[in-house]
Amino acid sequence: MCRPPALFFAEYLVSRPPVTAPWGKAAIILAAYVVTLALSGRIVRFIVLPRNVPNPPADPVGPRFSPSTVIGKCENLLTVTFVLAAQDTGLALIFAAKALVRAKDIEKNPGFYLGGMLVNLVWGLFVATVARWLIAGI
Repeated sequence: MCRPPALFFAEYLVSRPPVTAPWGKAAIILAAYVVTLALSGRIVRFIVLPRNVPNPPADPVGPRFSPSTVIGKCENLLTVTFVLAAQDTGLALIFAAKALVRAKDIEKNPGFYLGGMLVNLVWGLFVATVARWLIAGI
């Protein structure tokens, strides 16, 4: 009896990781970090911020980087690391810690802070899950 092609394809992808060479795995891991960090801010701004609103002028005596940007990039690094290390429960730590730290901000503008946090987390999860599938299979 012949198996359907879709079943063969699914079993092949589940049982064998597409990338098996050590240098290929290292390149995939590096690419996951780079893609997540490089595009997360743009994706969050595109989805969460209102359209046609100019950016506020930079404060000349303020911090060099926006605290939201720094927190988001750290969240990206932790998300990719936890997913690649198969420590998915660590993602709850990110969500809980960020919600505690930003509690007052979330009360003032829940759509912006919760929306940005979730979009950023989902983006990191997506990129890291694709990378994990490429290097370890499902």
